[in-house]
Parts: sequence; C-alpha cells; structure tokens
Amino acid sequence: MKKIDITEWKEFEIKELFTINPTKYHRLTNKDLMQDDGENPVIVNSSFNNGIGGYTNYELTEKGNVITFSDTTTSDSIFYQPNDFVGYSHVQVVKPISNIEKWNRYSLLFFTAIFKKKASLMNYDYVNKFTRADALKLKVKLPIDINGELNWEYMESFIKRLETRERERVQAILQAI
Repeated sequence: MKKIDITEWKEFEIKELFTINPTKYHRLTNKDLMQDDGENPVIVNSSFNNGIGGYTNYELTEKGNVITFSDTTTSDSIFYQPNDFVGYSHVQVVKPISNIEKWNRYSLLFFTAIFKKKASLMNYDYVNKFTRADALKLKVKLPIDINGELNWEYMESFIKRLETRERERVQAILQAI
C-alpha cells in the first residue's frame, strides 16, 4: 500500500472525541466467569484474539461498536469491539462523545488503527502501563474535510477498500490451493 499523505490532517486529543471509562464487570474468578458453553465474549487484559479471553453466559455488561484496552498492559490491547460483551477488571471502554451515528464499524476501525499505532510509539510496557489518563491526553492525526470536520467518508471508504483488497487476496490464495 502506498504511503498516505497526512499533511492536511488535523491533530486531536483523544479526550476531544471520546470518553474512556472502566468496563462494568461481574466480580467473579475466571473459573466461575468463563464457561465452556458460554456465548457472550469476555474482553480481558490481553493483546491477543481481539481481547477475548473466553465466553460466558452471564449478562452482557457493555454495548458493542466501541474500542477497548487494558490499563495493566501495553498498548497492544487496543481493539475495536463490534459486538456487545462482558467487561473485565482493568479493561477500559472508549466511547464517542458526539457524532455517535458517524462512528460506525469503519470509522472506528480506522481510528483504532491510528490510536494503536500512536500509543505503540510511546513505549508503554508492563512497568510503564498505558492508562486511561495517558490515552485521554494522546494526540492523533485524523483526516478532515474542507470544513475542518472529521472526514467520515474518507475513513469509511479507506477501510472498505482495505477489506475488499484483503478479501480478494484471500480468495486468490484459496483458488490457488
């Protein structure tokens, strides 16, 4: 993919666009929370599997179409969550402040990639943890339109093109084998 020109993009502090709060969670041990026959994803302090640590049949605690991250690890735990889920201790939920209807799957995936990349450049680790306070102060550059507002169309079309390209690549591989 060619390099993207971001010279005309605008810098935003995360706190201008999003709130960040701890997820609601069931105060249970993993042994009691995670269930082999569970259907509801539990988002945990993990940088793998989109943060899903297991499944449960306990009540969902958070709505989907948000971003999550762990405040006990590195910035590698930043993920877009498309579906409702069960929260977990030390997992933060990032929700848009305004333009809720415009923050859809595509714009949030676009933002998540930039948010994660920017946070990864800050050298967080298991000693210097990526906290909610750090995240709120983080500055990211995002595309804007001619009015200086977030360019929702650009973000959405970028992710859609990326998905189409990757889908075609996978189909070509499958046809070749």
